[in-house]
Amino acid sequence: MDVRNQLLRLAPTADREALWPHLQTVTLDAGDILYEPDYAVEWVYFPITAVLSVVTVMTDGRTVESDTVGYESVIGVLAALGGTPAVGRTFTQIAGDAMRISAARLRRQAEVSASLRQLLIRHAYANLAQAHQSAACNALHDLEQRLCRWLLMSQDRTASSSVRLTQQYLATMLGGQRTTVTHALRELAEQGMVRQRRGCIEILDRGHIEALACECYEAVQDNLYRLIGHAPSNLEIETT
Repeated sequence: MDVRNQLLRLAPTADREALWPHLQTVTLDAGDILYEPDYAVEWVYFPITAVLSVVTVMTDGRTVESDTVGYESVIGVLAALGGTPAVGRTFTQIAGDAMRISAARLRRQAEVSASLRQLLIRHAYANLAQAHQSAACNALHDLEQRLCRWLLMSQDRTASSSVRLTQQYLATMLGGQRTTVTHALRELAEQGMVRQRRGCIEILDRGHIEALACECYEAVQDNLYRLIGHAPSNLEIETT
């Protein structure tokens, strides 16, 4: 019953044994939409190597990211526990594997297990704290700072120094124009911090990217440690 997802690792043994027969491993492709606003949440996802993004969708179709979730946590918990529809769009930001369970089955187990319910709520609260931080970040920090934060968070949640995503997806994540993102990435490349290939950004100088990133990267890391006792790190992933 060894699995990379941290929430499943931390779940009490009795709860893991109850949930395990109902968990499915799925492979998610980049761009796969898991939830749409106002639609029922039928599955709860526990990322393993996939990285998922929650975005707010405006009436004109523009989107901006509010939450990034990888192997450290879970997505869809509050809707599952409350039996409510999704309020944002969730899609696969970086392709990979995840485990999923029906929202109804997870809710039934949480109803009989206070320890599991508390664990799920803590993770949901940590994701909510990240969404609050992202809202402040989008309002107060410039695109280059937010780009650096996003690159660090994405690398932390993958098993590679490369982030596999197009510039158009980056623009979607950051709520900016593709041309602006292209310019920001070119400046980072000219300074030797990243190398761009088709659909892929390789991080060459993480230390300088950390120095350029806004305070929100560390704030999200601190909140994860404080609320769930674990935050993803590139160093940890490279040594596992």
